[in-house]
Amino acid sequence: MKLKKIFPYNIKKALPVLGLAGASLFMAGCNKDDEPITLTREVEITFDQDEVALLMHIDGNGNTRVSDLVKYYDSDPNVQAIYVVPKEGWGNFVYGAIQNLRTRCLEPLFLYSDKIHARGDFDFRRGEASKVPEDSLWYVSKGWTINKYRTAPESKAKHR
Repeated sequence: MKLKKIFPYNIKKALPVLGLAGASLFMAGCNKDDEPITLTREVEITFDQDEVALLMHIDGNGNTRVSDLVKYYDSDPNVQAIYVVPKEGWGNFVYGAIQNLRTRCLEPLFLYSDKIHARGDFDFRRGEASKVPEDSLWYVSKGWTINKYRTAPESKAKHR
């Protein structure tokens, strides 16, 4: 037994009907009860050696704690990332000061929150960062560069 049924259709009517059926699938996704869209943003905290207090506070006993500014940005749900950016002027830092900056200020800062990231360049005195390789590798692993202006081809001519 063979069944054969022919359905007559008009192409001029079928395409709009299929289009309406497809559009109704997308309209079902719109619901007024959905959560509102929140905008996220990234912030930068720029600092130099005189402004380390923007990141960490060191009390008279040598104890460190995260600054109120970092806590504020970290607690804000709209802030997706906090970038810590050094300004110029680190040329007087010798290897002991570079190590101290890392262990007393920057490492505890990165341990405090996953939102904190590094950006920018430290312009330490030439050769000082490489005296303790663990420190220079730590700075670079977080995202900073060290003495980038001394290695960039276009800036070598400027600083000669």
